Amino acid sequence: MTLQELTEQARQLSPQERYALMTDLQQTLPSDSHPHITQIPDICGGRPIVQGSRVPVKVLVNYYRMGYQVAEILEGYPQLSMAQFYDALSYYYDHQAEIDADLETDKLDNLLQTFDLSVSEDGVLTPNSTT
Repeated sequence: MTLQELTEQARQLSPQERYALMTDLQQTLPSDSHPHITQIPDICGGRPIVQGSRVPVKVLVNYYRMGYQVAEILEGYPQLSMAQFYDALSYYYDHQAEIDADLETDKLDNLLQTFDLSVSEDGVLTPNSTT
C-alpha cells in the first residue's frame, strides 16, 4: 500500500478515529526529549499541546510569564500533572522563538490588523471595511 492510499483512507475516518490513529502512530516514533508534548495537525492548528489534552504549551507559558504560581495554573487544568506542566515549560525553552512568535500573533493589536477590525470605546469589535 502506498502513502497516498493510506492518506486517502485516513481522510475517510471520523475525527475521533483520526485522533486515535495519530496517537497510536506517534507512540511508534522515536521519543524526543519532551514525552508529554505533541503536535497533531487537527488539534489547535498543529501547535504544541500537552499529550492527551487540548492544552496548548503557549497557554501554560503565558500564565507562567504573567506570574501565576504553578499550583494556581494547575488548579485551572486539573487534568495535567506537574510533570506535564514542567515538560511544557522545558519545551518552551527549547523552542522559545516558535512559541514567542505564536504568542505575538495572539496579541490584540495583531488580531485587529489581521482581521481588519477596530475596537470602539465600549469594547465592541467592528469591521473596518465591508467586502
